[in-house]
Amino acid sequence: DIGAQTPFFYIFRERELIYDLFEAATGMRMMHNYFRIGGVAADLPYGWIDKCLDFCDYFLTGVAEYQKLITRNPIFLERVEGVGIIGGDEALNWGLSGPMLRASGIEWDLRKVDHYESYDEFDWQVQWQREGDSLARYLVRIGEMTESIKIIQQALEGIPGG
Repeated sequence: DIGAQTPFFYIFRERELIYDLFEAATGMRMMHNYFRIGGVAADLPYGWIDKCLDFCDYFLTGVAEYQKLITRNPIFLERVEGVGIIGGDEALNWGLSGPMLRASGIEWDLRKVDHYESYDEFDWQVQWQREGDSLARYLVRIGEMTESIKIIQQALEGIPGG
């Protein structure tokens, strides 16, 4: 128990809304099989992009609420701050990557460094923390949710009509 049960249950609501978007686009909530060689199985249904953009706005508000409930929660902080510290050199030696590496003080993201896929076309920031503890890993992941929504919004706005 990290003293944060309430937000955990709220997040299930967001999960269901995401599954609703998947189902509206692909016909299935899970195992979508939507992407094909050369494209996708079908065009997005009318109104789907607007629904997705609405969800993005809603989700950003939710993330801010969850941060209020979790990030300053003294029970949560007592259990994660200064716990499980992994320094940058140690993270590299262990072969850590992604949020685990970035929470250990290494500001490195393949999407920025290797110009992966179309990430260069979007305005977003690498999320990282210096501390290397469990709190830092949480903060990186929270930051990545916000940055991911920014990327999704920009990508959706760039989809041509048709």
